[in-house]
Amino acid sequence: MFDATENAIRYKWDPRTSTGFKLRFDAEGAAKGCHCCFHVEDWNCRTVTNEWPCEDLDEALEVLNHFFTLDFNQERERLSSWLPVEYRDAA
Repeated sequence: MFDATENAIRYKWDPRTSTGFKLRFDAEGAAKGCHCCFHVEDWNCRTVTNEWPCEDLDEALEVLNHFFTLDFNQERERLSSWLPVEYRDAA
């Protein structure tokens, strides 16, 4: 689920552990030339409990794949439409 206010996509809410993961793109950081524009975050309700800064989309997908299985090619294609055009090169 995409959240435009946070510029993030939420993944895999686990009701058993009351936690989930989201991928957030730091557009402001990308505009300033920051190296880690993607952030995988472990979140509990509305609170981030852990964070993994990633230099590119591939690294972020590898972090997510550590927690649950995903199809890299399919997810990369899906996320390419989510990223703003001017920041797609950061991926």
